[in-house]
Amino acid sequence: MAQNIYVPPSQGTNRKTLVFSLLGLVLFLGAEALLLRSYIRTDTRPPSWDQSIHMEIALDYREALKDGRLSDAWYLAPKPGMPPFPPAYHLLLTRAYGSSDPAHAALWVNWFYLALLSVSIFGLAWRFRPDETALAAAVLFVASPAVQDLLTTQLVDLPMVALAAAAYWALLASDEFMRWIPALIFGVLHAAGMLHKWSFFSYMFPAYLLALRAFRDKRSAVVMLTAAAVSAGLIVPWYSAHLALLPSRLVQASSDFAISVWTPGAWFVYASQASNAIGPMVWLLGTIGLLAPQHKRNRDQGWVLLAWFATSYIFWTVVPNRQLRFLLPGLVPIAVGFISTWPKPVTWGVAAFQLVTLLNFFGGWVGPVTLSLPFISPQFFVNRPAAKEDWKTEEILRRIEAERDPATPISNVTLVANDEYFNAPTFHWMQRRLGLEHARMRGVNRRLSELSEFVLLKDPKVGPPSVVSGLPEAAAEIRDPRTWFSRAYEEIARWPLPDSNNAILYRQRRGLKKPYDGKFLVYQHYAAGKVVVKDLKANFGPWDPQRSVYTTMSLNVGQLNIRGLILNGTDIDLVNVGFIPIMKKEREDDWVDIRLLRLERLRIKSLDVGADELKAFLSERVKGLSVDELSLDKTVRISGSYNGKPVSAEAGLQLLDAPRRLKIDIKSVRLAGLTVPLSMFKEIKELTIPLYPNPETPFAIELPGLTIAGGRLTIP
Repeated sequence: MAQNIYVPPSQGTNRKTLVFSLLGLVLFLGAEALLLRSYIRTDTRPPSWDQSIHMEIALDYREALKDGRLSDAWYLAPKPGMPPFPPAYHLLLTRAYGSSDPAHAALWVNWFYLALLSVSIFGLAWRFRPDETALAAAVLFVASPAVQDLLTTQLVDLPMVALAAAAYWALLASDEFMRWIPALIFGVLHAAGMLHKWSFFSYMFPAYLLALRAFRDKRSAVVMLTAAAVSAGLIVPWYSAHLALLPSRLVQASSDFAISVWTPGAWFVYASQASNAIGPMVWLLGTIGLLAPQHKRNRDQGWVLLAWFATSYIFWTVVPNRQLRFLLPGLVPIAVGFISTWPKPVTWGVAAFQLVTLLNFFGGWVGPVTLSLPFISPQFFVNRPAAKEDWKTEEILRRIEAERDPATPISNVTLVANDEYFNAPTFHWMQRRLGLEHARMRGVNRRLSELSEFVLLKDPKVGPPSVVSGLPEAAAEIRDPRTWFSRAYEEIARWPLPDSNNAILYRQRRGLKKPYDGKFLVYQHYAAGKVVVKDLKANFGPWDPQRSVYTTMSLNVGQLNIRGLILNGTDIDLVNVGFIPIMKKEREDDWVDIRLLRLERLRIKSLDVGADELKAFLSERVKGLSVDELSLDKTVRISGSYNGKPVSAEAGLQLLDAPRRLKIDIKSVRLAGLTVPLSMFKEIKELTIPLYPNPETPFAIELPGLTIAGGRLTIP
């Protein structure tokens, strides 16, 4: 019986094929550069949600390093709700700030990662099939809409794809850690991936298995351990410095858009996304090829490609937040599986189709085209061409700066919108880039726009339904002329937006009527949201009609319950406070709630909280914490359990100046019988409570002193 036997080409033929294939790769990357240049010159849209966050992080690094604040650069404060990001990608993005348009200049950083990805796929494919189809493998994957989308966005995910491909190329070239140079390159690339994003490890499970197998041979064990030491030496410093904050923030971030792994169809979410974003033909034929490859060389290493794909798919399906960009580094093996299995005419035919798809991605001439088939609806010609769209971001911010009250250090702006190019991160990044120091974008909460001088509404569509929870209700309250909002705010400007919506800017009304004519109010019981007051007496000082504020106001409270924390004997003075009462009846002293409009200074003259009250509050408010004992004697000591594990801690409180702030000074922490190093808490920003005006509390807080003694925490 005749057998198919692979006959390797002659060395001269092989070298000639390699040279022409590399020339083809250079031409492909040159074409990508031209397309990217055209995109950058045409597109005028601002960066979107996460893209703006990454651009702002890069700006944080740039400013800290420029000012010589090395400690601030090392312990860079993470963005609200986000984990701290490793620094590698953002340090490269800092170079973009030398341009007048840093958001688009940053895309050239992506092109270099695209080049690394293309070369790495070529190298992987050549290892298994050393012919011209190695070039086709690079084109099949890199020309896909998924990769082109990452090329034109300021995200860390394209570097992750490139570094994963490069790391596996070096790993396989090391012949299971038998060759020194490829193994050491793998160690460096592994560290580079981890210093770009913490999730890089999720694509490396087969590599870790090969590392364990290296112990079977003395030489490979030495090579592997050296490579591991190089990688660890590069990774450990940053991760050890951020370990206290990173795990909790990662769990929080992974829950965004959560879809339980047990939900029917959860395991097919990525299959559907990948089919459309990579291309239905590449996804289908490449996956089949990966499951049944016909590698011409190094067949014994073929399982690594399949394991790389499978472990990545399983890991990111288990993670509730499912976005294809997270899985994409694990889909690179599909390109190699494709060329290793299908005939050359099929390979080059699909590669040519991918090139057409690439041109259409930037041109937007056709599609997307969806085929309605039983059980599946594949989509072709996904595109996102450049667009000349002015979302008025800079114009709006400059108008706010011109209209704000110059007597206030911070002007909060409540943004009632969360759309792709009209969202808080985009506005905040633009405000930072323009050097407008006073405007601060904030989101809508249960009390809508309290302590916000401005409100910015996108009308009528506030954003995609999946990300606008609570915003439609807030928009309806703004539009209703019968609500407190219409009494407190007035429209001062509006702008047409590219999506046929309007941006409407509201400012607090000036010359408001005095909300109450009396000198004092007395309430035996008053509740507003999660705040309950007993025995309240409010004394009103002079009214300033020009600024619509009471110049002074004092509150004497018998007992104050804030989210379960009970405070006794509270005396507070307010300076320059303005508010709108919300009345149940037409009596001016029958208030069911108020909305604070402005407050300049809050002086806490006296306050008293006991150990029992603080113990009950912490047990209720801190998820997973059960406090058995709590003592207040110079420091705060607690003991109990956290998520079933024994925990104890001691902390002090310090009032610091320049700027004025309250610092939680961690003195000891033990968890599950182990002492947690205090260095982990050194630069966690959440352990310092600002008493100076900031976006959360845009007023100064004055504390005359703080005492912890006799089982009570008291002011003064």
